[in-house]
Amino acid sequence: MTEESNDYSSTMPQGHFDTAETVQISGIALLKMLKNAQAGIPNEVYGLIVGRFIDDYTVSVVDVFPMPQNPTGGSAPVEDPYRNQMCSLLKKIARTEEVIGWYKSHPGTGVWLSGVDVNTQMQWEKSNQRCIAVVIDPVQSVKGKVVIGAFRCIAQYAYSNCEECRETTSFIGHLEKPTTKALVRNLNRQYYSMPVTYRMNIYEQQMLMSLNRQVWVNGFELPNFVKSDKKSIEQINLLTQISPDYRRSILDEEGMNESELLARHIGKVDPEAVIKEETTDLATKEYQCLIRIHHDMNSF
Repeated sequence: MTEESNDYSSTMPQGHFDTAETVQISGIALLKMLKNAQAGIPNEVYGLIVGRFIDDYTVSVVDVFPMPQNPTGGSAPVEDPYRNQMCSLLKKIARTEEVIGWYKSHPGTGVWLSGVDVNTQMQWEKSNQRCIAVVIDPVQSVKGKVVIGAFRCIAQYAYSNCEECRETTSFIGHLEKPTTKALVRNLNRQYYSMPVTYRMNIYEQQMLMSLNRQVWVNGFELPNFVKSDKKSIEQINLLTQISPDYRRSILDEEGMNESELLARHIGKVDPEAVIKEETTDLATKEYQCLIRIHHDMNSF
C-alpha cells in the first residue's frame, strides 16, 4: 500500500496543492483591502500581499500594500520597482514576512480571475508555486459580510480542457458555491478557489462593522459650489417638467371620491411628493452654500 501511494505521489505534478490549503487573512489586511477597493470604485485596484507560508496547508496574510495604479487597469506585475522598494523597506524594519502574492478588486462583478489575471498569476507562480491571488468585491461586500476569494492556477500540462473539472478532495475549510460567471471564466479549469478564513479580535470586528457607517460630522460638510450648482439646475429642470403633472393632478382630484383619492397615485409618481422633496433639498443646499460663503468671508 505504501509503495503504491509513493508511486502515485511521484507522478503528481510539482506544485499540485490540494484545495484544503487555507488562506488566513488578518484583520488589518482585510480592512486595508476593503478601504483601497472602495476608494477605487468604479475602477479596479490592485496591490501586494505580505505574509508567510506556515505549513503545507496554511497561508498567512499579515498585511497588504496598495500599488500605484495604471489608468488603463491591469494586474500587479511580478517585477515592479514598487515591489522591490517595499521588499527592501520590510528588511530594513526587520519584518520577516515576504511578498506571497497580489490582490485585486472587481467592483460589482464578483470574485473570479480574468484572462489577464490568470496570466499574471502564472507569472507569480513561476517565482513561487505557492503564490496566491486574492480578489475582493467592494460593491457586493455589505455590512458584516465580505465577498472575497483566493485563487491559484492549475497546471495546464496536468489538466487539459477535455478532462473533468477539478474537485475538492478534503473537508477542511469551507468553499462557497461558485457563481455562474466564475464557472464561465474557467474556474476549476484554469484556476481553483481556496478556503479563506479571518483572524480578527473583537476590536477589528467592530472596525469592520463600522467601515461604511455614517458619522455625525458628515452633516457639517459644506457642499462644493460647482457640483451644487449642477445638481440645482437638474432639480429645477425636474420641477419645471413635473409642474404640469401637478396642475393636472389637482384638476383631476375635484371629481374624485375618498377611495379614488387614496388610490390615485398607486403605482405612479406623485407629483406633489416629488415637488416637496426637491424643494426641501434645494432650500437645504442653498442654506449650506450661504453658510459656506459667510465662513469663507470671515476667514479672510
